[in-house]
Order: sequence, then structure tokens, then C-alpha cells
Amino acid sequence: MTQSDRHLADIRAILDAARDGVALPRERLDALAHRYLASAREGRGRIDPGVFAETIRSELTGRFVHQGRAPDEVQATRMLAAALRRACIDIEDRTHFVPCRLFDGGGPAGLAVGPVVFHRTASFREARADAIAADPEFAALVERDFAPWGWTAEITVRGCDRVVSRERALKAVDGALDMLRLYAGADRARTLGRAGAPGLPAIVPAGLWADAKGRFHPVRAEAAAPGDGAAILHELHAGDGRDWLDRAGEALRPLADPSLAWPLAARFREAASWFGDGATEAAHAARILDFVTAIERAVVAGDHADLWRTVTRRAAVLAAAAEGGEIADWRKRAAAVYEIRSQIVHGAMSPFAPEAAAMAPQAAALARASLRGALGFFETLGLTRARYSANRLEGEFRTLETRHAWPDESPGRSAS
Repeated sequence: MTQSDRHLADIRAILDAARDGVALPRERLDALAHRYLASAREGRGRIDPGVFAETIRSELTGRFVHQGRAPDEVQATRMLAAALRRACIDIEDRTHFVPCRLFDGGGPAGLAVGPVVFHRTASFREARADAIAADPEFAALVERDFAPWGWTAEITVRGCDRVVSRERALKAVDGALDMLRLYAGADRARTLGRAGAPGLPAIVPAGLWADAKGRFHPVRAEAAAPGDGAAILHELHAGDGRDWLDRAGEALRPLADPSLAWPLAARFREAASWFGDGATEAAHAARILDFVTAIERAVVAGDHADLWRTVTRRAAVLAAAAEGGEIADWRKRAAAVYEIRSQIVHGAMSPFAPEAAAMAPQAAALARASLRGALGFFETLGLTRARYSANRLEGEFRTLETRHAWPDESPGRSAS
């Protein structure tokens, strides 16, 4: 069945439901919207499929129900093209502002991570003082939603409808926070986050507790200790961190510009996202799973009979390249982390076991080093290349493995 045949079959099924007065088959409408957008260059990655499905529904009922046109291939093609033109009306460049929390302490007024620019909220409000003063509703929104946060992220998304633009903006801000977490390390970056996102486990909420006599006592909200936030910000603005942000921030650019399709950048960004989940997770066992998954997303590009061997080898090579040290030592660390991870996943270890609490920091350090090494490796292969298949990446990883000796392999390890 051709693409056009599938389009027509979906349209006829939707029309049958409309004529029978029953609920439209939403799964057919959604499938039609996704399939058509995937083949439309001007809409792919720019128009929300849910919004487009509603536009199709409106065009379909207008053309075939109210106007009584025959649902043939020609009319179906024209109807879908008309729906796309309507949906494209909402496509434009939009700049988004998102309240965030970065490192505490003094330092620069702004910080750029690829297409995302973080402004201190005080500077953001000062720069827009006239607009805030002129609009009481805007002023109330800023006071309520922005003032409690120390930073505001700014990101411009090119050529998308309002739904996709917002989604891409939030993903870009989340990605920028993940890059900051990778630079600083999971423990030093536990207070980083944005409004509306889960996480921020280092902030202890307020609450109550009752003693044995039933008397209530307050638990005051506690902020995380200030730590060395000012020093980190200085490094990120003008020190070694500046180079890191410039390099890692490149992986975020396709989120701001749908015309960019960089497979290795997407892989690194997704691995960093898993690391970010681990950094903001409170449960030790879940942190280990997130950190190991971050490594797997970076280094696994094909099927493997022995996943333990593949992941620990590649993680060791990348970590040593980024942080120094002996590959054999990193391999031992990777093996220890992966063993605990497997025991948790397969039920051999309680997620609340003290071994999980002890291993979580080691998993974080291994993931951080491996992903920093992955960035360098992907840069040598072409981080910003538009075409780079998973098979090709798998071949490069296999070549990387063969450059090193691997004594004392442990045979027969579980593939999971």
C-alpha cells in the first residue's frame, strides 16, 4: 500500500464515522496527521501533530461532508495540502523566557549555553522595566513567576507553531541545564532546574511533624548550602568551562532550528538528559539506573550479545580520554557500577540497600567522565554532520575498542 493509499484509507474511515454520527476514530486521525507531517518538509518538526490533526478534521468535514466532494486521491491530496497551509499560518520565530535556578553566588550577569542565554532575573527585569511598568498584567506575572527564581533563560526557536516552539524551547533549556550539570558534576549541580520541571531535590520543602503527644512542630523550608557556586560561574564564564559550554552547546542548536538534523548531537543531548535525570533524582538506586542509561545511550549503537562487556569497555576508553588515568582502572570502576545496576534491575538487590547508596556517587562520576569523553569522540566523527548512521557509529566504536588490550575478561556476563 502506497502512502497515498494509506492517506485515503484513513480519510474514508474517518468519513464513515462522521456520516454514521459516531465518534471520529482518533487513532486514524492522529496516524494521518503524523504520517503526512513526516513527509512534508515545511511541516516536519515544526507543526504539532495534535494541532494538525484538528486542522485536518476541520478541512475533511468541510470538503467531504458539507461540500459533498468525492473522497478520491485527488481530493484527498488537495485537502491535506490545504490543511498544511492553514497550519503553517502559525509558524513563526518565537523567543521564550523560562525562570530557572542556577548556581548560587556572585559572578557574571549572563551565561550562554549554545542557543540558550541565562540572565540573572534582576537584570532581565531591569532590561524590560518599561514593558513591565506599562502592563499591570505582565508586571503581576513577572512578580509571581519570575521573581522567586534567580535566573531567566532566553531561547529563540526558529519557524515553528506555538506548541512545538514552546516544547523545543523547554527541551533546549533542559539541555542547557544538563550541560551545566555535566560540567559541574552531579553533586555540585543538584539545585539546578527550571520552573515547571521535576527535580531540585536539594531543596527541602516545608512541612509538619507530630511528637508522641500529638503536638505539631514545623519543618522550615531549607535551601541547599551555597557551596562554590560563584567559583563555578566564573569558570563557566571565563575559565575552562567556557570552552566546554561552547562545545557542548552545539548539541542544542537543532532544538532551536528544526532545519538542523545532527544525529550525533541528538545522541549526546539525549545521553546528557539521562545524566540530568540522575543528578536531580533523590533515590540512590534510580540515580544509578539513570547514570548507566546515560552511558548506554552514548556508547550503544547496535545489538550486542554481551552488553556488559560493550558498555564497560567503551565507558572506560571514553572516561580515560576525558579525565586521564588508566583504562584498566576505569574498566574496573565501570564493571562495579554495572554489576550493582544489574542486581537492582533484576531484583537481586533492594533499591534501598546501602550498596546502592555507596555506589551512586561512583556511577555519577563514571557517567560524567564517559559523556565528556563521548563529546570529544563525537566531535572527531562529526557532531554537526547531517548524516551519520547508527551502524557507522557502531563501527567506529568497535574500531576504538580494538586499539586497546582487554585482559582478564569475565566471560558469560548477562547481556542486560
